[in-house]
Amino acid sequence: MSKQSRACSVISWLAVALLAACVPAAPLPSSPSSIAGSARVAPAAVARAASCPVAKQRELQERPQFIAPEERVPEFLLASQSCEIFDSQRLVGKQPFVVVFFASWCTVCEHKIPLVRQALSERADELTSLFVSLDDDDGWTGTEAFLHRHGMGAMSIVAGRDFLGFSFGYNPFRSVPVVVIVGRSGRVVDVQVGVRDGDGARLEQALDRAIDELPERALLTSYPPP
Repeated sequence: MSKQSRACSVISWLAVALLAACVPAAPLPSSPSSIAGSARVAPAAVARAASCPVAKQRELQERPQFIAPEERVPEFLLASQSCEIFDSQRLVGKQPFVVVFFASWCTVCEHKIPLVRQALSERADELTSLFVSLDDDDGWTGTEAFLHRHGMGAMSIVAGRDFLGFSFGYNPFRSVPVVVIVGRSGRVVDVQVGVRDGDGARLEQALDRAIDELPERALLTSYPPP
């Protein structure tokens, strides 16, 4: 794919982002002073988070690397609220994974998340799911209520405000819901922004394609020519 074609693909993604999606009224916080621990998080969870070896990125020193069609996705190292670690070195080019951006204030997410969860639950043993909340700290109680409504655990969610490079790199639209599907090859299979007719079938097809792809260094492709 030419650079011009890739640029057109990115522009088309951005255009789609304006349709049937929730656009944040303000960007994620980038100042440490604007971020504090949630008052409703259990003490044990706070202790785990405090000892978590993954450094948070609450400020951007430079422009993050964006996802792009036909290119290997950016690397990352994240931790959930309970210090469940997501390391791209164990995922990218080795197994398929899905990144789901959502927010408690997003009405479109109320319709999208059940669709995504159903498709992912049917393939739970074949891929890794990573849910990222774009709520700010003041809205984390809303995040917990949203997760409870949809049968999801609050402590398994990554706070996007704590990892800005990842959040802006994998979600350059800065809107929700956004679903990024990455295949075994380490490249983007599909990106869904908002909710549109046919999303269910499209999501199922993209997930199956991501699962069926060969790993980046598959044995079938690693032997040198004779």
